[in-house]
Amino acid sequence: MAITTLKTEQLTDAELDKLLAKSKAHWLTQAKRAFKYMTQLIPEEAIHPDDLIPSLVIALELDTKLTDYLDKNKLGQKYWFTYFAEYIVDEVWDEL
Repeated sequence: MAITTLKTEQLTDAELDKLLAKSKAHWLTQAKRAFKYMTQLIPEEAIHPDDLIPSLVIALELDTKLTDYLDKNKLGQKYWFTYFAEYIVDEVWDEL
């Protein structure tokens, strides 16, 4: 699912927008890896932003930069991984 205004506001309230801005190169690398993975499954020109979300979520669940941030800020809900993945893809899509 594409990022919505409500999800963006929730991410901003949790200051995950600042986490992305502070380490944008790191998150861009994660998105590029998800994009590269998808090119193994479907033609590059057929890839849509939402196609990256499932594989990017898995990467984010294993990413200590994000998990440490979520733990530190007591953001234990699983949806943060999906919301952040959607946010990353929305922010870096033109760079992919």
